[in-house]
Amino acid sequence: QVSFQVSKGKPIALLRVKVEPQPHVVDQTFRFYHPELTFLKKTIRLPPWHTLPGAPVGMPGGEPEMFVRCSDPDIICETKNMGPGEPQDIFLKVAGGPSPQIKKFFVAIYMDAWLAAPVRIWQFYLHSLQRLDVSCTAGQLTRLSLVLRGTPAPRRVRAFTSHPQELQVDPDGAFLLPANGMQELYIGIRPRRAGSRFIYLNPVDVESHQLVSSWLLCLSCRQPLISKAFEISLPVGGGRGCNKRITYTNPYPSPRLYFLCTNRPDLLQFKEDSFEIAGGKVYTIGLRFAPSQSAGEEEILIHINDHEDKNEETFCVKVLYH
Repeated sequence: QVSFQVSKGKPIALLRVKVEPQPHVVDQTFRFYHPELTFLKKTIRLPPWHTLPGAPVGMPGGEPEMFVRCSDPDIICETKNMGPGEPQDIFLKVAGGPSPQIKKFFVAIYMDAWLAAPVRIWQFYLHSLQRLDVSCTAGQLTRLSLVLRGTPAPRRVRAFTSHPQELQVDPDGAFLLPANGMQELYIGIRPRRAGSRFIYLNPVDVESHQLVSSWLLCLSCRQPLISKAFEISLPVGGGRGCNKRITYTNPYPSPRLYFLCTNRPDLLQFKEDSFEIAGGKVYTIGLRFAPSQSAGEEEILIHINDHEDKNEETFCVKVLYH
């Protein structure tokens, strides 16, 4: 309520003002996944000032100064003018909470010292995840277990992963998570390629669709030792693909069971995914290569693993499509 008064304090008019805040018009959204209870430090480069809407035209003295403000006062958000012609960055320092907390905030960018109207509004999501470092070998199954802690109420939970072809979870369906109890999740990771990468694992309440927990699996995957290399030529545009054979000799004196897998299941299939061979004997592995519609070359790895899915040998097949 606004009151208009004369010099002696007598009101001459009353005005009732109804304020209805409008939601932000978000120009860009950023989503970060970060280990829980740690600081996220991020530098984001601003676009050139003349590309922003509402930028002043023909400014005397060069570029305008930019200002930033964050909707959360506990977040450090600042920018510095680096001089004419230099790019300008926004620096953020955000304290992450416990998993699976999601912190949401806005950053407004201004080009006037009075902060009258923002030229850009950015929306940020920070997902706090439990970090787990995993050292593994491409094509080999690595097993580990995780402990999922229950909430005050019982829940029906199912685990979902960002890479279902490379990570399997047991139990793989919905299960009952008792109140304030614990459930052990058994994880099997079989990366298809070497290098460092992230895999996300999210147990979700299947009834309320709420996130119960969240893991960030940081994979450090090494390439297995290549024991044999082959090179084959295949025609481009082959309608039904091509069949080839390679041999494998059991180096042990006793019978062994072996499993086959490849880093490129889209290009190569096996006649049999497993085989048993007597000690010192030779087994012929049947290969079926999918047709390719373009010329080039591909390197396909064939992993021969033992009964525990540990890598015994790896063959490399260089396929020339012509």
